[in-house]
Amino acid sequence: MSAISYRTFRNGDPPRILRLWHQCELGRGAARPVSTEAFELINYAQPYFDPAGLILAEREREVVGFVHAGFGFTDDRSAIDPHVGVICVVMVRPDQRRQGIGRELVRRAEDYLRSRGARTIQAGESRQVDPFYYGLYGGSRPSGFLDSNPLAAPFFTALGYVPHMTIGVYQRDLTIKRDPTNMRLVGLRRSTELEIAEAPLQPTFWWYCHMGRIDTLRFRLVDKKSRVPVAAVTVMGLDHYLPVWNERAVGLVDIFVTEGSRGQGFGQTLLIETVRRLRQELITRAEIHVPDSHQFLTKAVLGAGFSRLETGTVYRAP
Repeated sequence: MSAISYRTFRNGDPPRILRLWHQCELGRGAARPVSTEAFELINYAQPYFDPAGLILAEREREVVGFVHAGFGFTDDRSAIDPHVGVICVVMVRPDQRRQGIGRELVRRAEDYLRSRGARTIQAGESRQVDPFYYGLYGGSRPSGFLDSNPLAAPFFTALGYVPHMTIGVYQRDLTIKRDPTNMRLVGLRRSTELEIAEAPLQPTFWWYCHMGRIDTLRFRLVDKKSRVPVAAVTVMGLDHYLPVWNERAVGLVDIFVTEGSRGQGFGQTLLIETVRRLRQELITRAEIHVPDSHQFLTKAVLGAGFSRLETGTVYRAP
């Protein structure tokens, strides 16, 4: 058997990467785009895409594995933060596993990140540490490595990585038309209404790089009297998941409740009203991800009729 060679990304690689993506069968959390266009738009066309961060493993000119590393965003989402490195994806073709290829790919990715200034390295993307694969892995957003991809946990644990964060994946079947209600929600629904816009009131660099590249709408819950928004969420299409989930689904991302309105039911009301509007558009499933550390948001999501489906885990390098 010939030796493995490693190299960085070239312009002719997208079809090979797409083929490997399908061969690796990453579970329900991986989309199945039919062409390289989605990868081009979401990954390679990003203004911060660096070919040196996408490393391929080849045997006899066949791509048998790759790893993609990048960086998080600053707190205000205005720029890339080179101090926070992330291994977004690592995969090896099933018939080439258990030969040290994945381990070597991760080592090279770590070297790349440290050479660019990374002080911390995590495996698996999380909020604001999510440069690539939006709408391609994780469902509504990249959230670590999902339980439905059972190879990730033992692989990173063997490399010395430790769990750093867990993120709940919640879904709601919109064909079930019975929405949660109580007296407080009735009152909030009477005093607010839903507005739909194409973008947030103040779009950031992060938003333009992610939401600005795909089909999205911003749903805002506004006070009827003051017309001031109290909560908002972005709705994104998940068309690339149609071959995997066999239904029309959307992701709910970047949910926000103003500080003075938290803990009063506005987040729950926003989600319920958004679901009602989506149902009119014949959407059959909605998904939202919430870090387990966000207890108030988790309560709002469960209160809006969503159920936990699985968990994503983010790992931290030692």
